[in-house]
Amino acid sequence: MDDVHRRTVTAADTIITFVNRDPPTGRPTKGSNKRLYFDVSDVPLDHTLLGAEIQVFRHQGYHLEELILHIYMVTDDVGTEQEVAEVTLPEHGWVNINVTTPVLSWLIFPETNHGLRLSVTLPELRHERHFHEVGITGAHDEEEFRPFMVGFFALPGSPTTKSHIRTPRSVVTRSKPRNYRDLADSKVGSETLCRMKNLRVSFRDLGWEDWVIAPEGYDANYCEGHCSFPLHADMNATNHALVQTLVKVIDGVTDDHEVPPNACCAPIDLTTIPVLYYSYDNNIVLKKYPNMIVKTCGCH
Repeated sequence: MDDVHRRTVTAADTIITFVNRDPPTGRPTKGSNKRLYFDVSDVPLDHTLLGAEIQVFRHQGYHLEELILHIYMVTDDVGTEQEVAEVTLPEHGWVNINVTTPVLSWLIFPETNHGLRLSVTLPELRHERHFHEVGITGAHDEEEFRPFMVGFFALPGSPTTKSHIRTPRSVVTRSKPRNYRDLADSKVGSETLCRMKNLRVSFRDLGWEDWVIAPEGYDANYCEGHCSFPLHADMNATNHALVQTLVKVIDGVTDDHEVPPNACCAPIDLTTIPVLYYSYDNNIVLKKYPNMIVKTCGCH
């Protein structure tokens, strides 16, 4: 995997595997084993395409001569085509070919999706070799070795690392017009303070085992507890929560105006989980779902 491909995979929030389909009726069927058609109509419009590739398999035990695999984008119903990529085939195994350009065209202009055509030639020659002569698996050969396509997508508003500014503890200790610690809620013990607690979610218990491939479940966690004065450093209080709690303490003594509620115990840091599942049209999708796991709790 080269650096560009690695960055694309890492940046993707959703990875969709597209299986080869029979092209819509009325399209040319000549050389159908070399023709590929991938239905991308179900990709949500708000997904941004980061890259796309098709993967083609070559069996072992055939002539080891150097071969070139050509990828053509079919541009109309009568089979007009334009070459979009070529790659030197390995002796055997899978090879990845970048097809981002045609897939982008299909997503923006669905009517341009007439599929792809593959061909294999010797270097410097345009005479096409038969797939079965050189070990290439086509659209109608063994299912486990048929060509397929993978698309890498980014979701709108992909999560970024959030930073939380902590107020210096001197905000509540620099000046003490009252003995604030005497005003602390003596009924709140350390075991009831805001903290993260474990919550295990099982996809089987939710009835999702028929379409979720992996994982079987995950630790979602949740936040629970009190955010009462004083807010200790390990309670991850926001600036607003510190001020709100201090105002509540003062107003609770003076009754100058309505007393605000306590700050709330809520997630501060959440992280993503990848889920591998079957889509409605039986494509296999690997998708990153943001904000699914609570990592840190704090007072807001």
